[in-house]
Amino acid sequence: MIRPLLDPRTARIAAWSLAIAALLATTPATQAQPNARPATPRSSAVESRARLNGPPAVESETTPSDAAGLTNLDPRLLGRSLPTIVLFGLVSMAPVALLMLTGFVRISIVLTLLRQALGSPQVPGNQVITALSLMLTALVMWPHGEAVYRGAIEPYASGRMTPAAAWDAGLRPIKAYMLEQLEWRGRLDYLEALADCADASDSDRPRSKSVSRHAEDYPFRVIAPAYLLEELTTGLLIGFYIYLPFLVVDLVVSAVLAATGLFMLPPSLVAMPAKLILFVLVDGWLQVSTMLLRSFGPPAG
Repeated sequence: MIRPLLDPRTARIAAWSLAIAALLATTPATQAQPNARPATPRSSAVESRARLNGPPAVESETTPSDAAGLTNLDPRLLGRSLPTIVLFGLVSMAPVALLMLTGFVRISIVLTLLRQALGSPQVPGNQVITALSLMLTALVMWPHGEAVYRGAIEPYASGRMTPAAAWDAGLRPIKAYMLEQLEWRGRLDYLEALADCADASDSDRPRSKSVSRHAEDYPFRVIAPAYLLEELTTGLLIGFYIYLPFLVVDLVVSAVLAATGLFMLPPSLVAMPAKLILFVLVDGWLQVSTMLLRSFGPPAG
């Protein structure tokens, strides 16, 4: 007779334990599944509502404020701030305009060409050249600056002159200085050429080419560029005259090196010390500075 492998009591206990284990294993999955299903529609619904309702709400909040800001702009406030903006713009452009209407252009061009003629493009530096140009410009323009101060700035500061009258009085000495330079250099034809090309009004132009005009009759917007062109031409001409002696030194040094057979020696290596010592012995910086200051006066003879 075959005996059973397990006792009936043991078999019951094992069956019950398997059933309880299976029940415990399936209970969390069944509880998590109903709880996880409604989560997705809620989040998607919230996101869809935010996407649909978000931009109109923002627009509805920002649009009235922007409209209110535009309607609250006072034209009188804009009219008061506009002269201040224009004044700051003119003040920022004042240094450039003063340098272009003075002798700074001619002096800086001559000193720059002199430095290149010496063969030392880095010595003296740009700061030294600019500082020397400004100092020499101050010596040239000092009498005209005093005339502008006495005739325009001081009366306007004390309230004895209107802004328009002060502007006219301040431009008068500068305009006379520029016309003197054009006349002394024989370049009054620059005024005629620029006046023909300028887009000026009928009152500022001669009615026919046969009508002659005095230099004082040209407007300031024609005199200023004509003076600047004259300064560029004069500065380059003076620089050319200064360049010639140094060019002769370069030619002499090159000829001597070629005659001695030193073809491998660069001529500039010997010419630059020779030019420097020659320039120092003749007191070149003082000679060039005095020549530049005298060039703003009437021609000799």
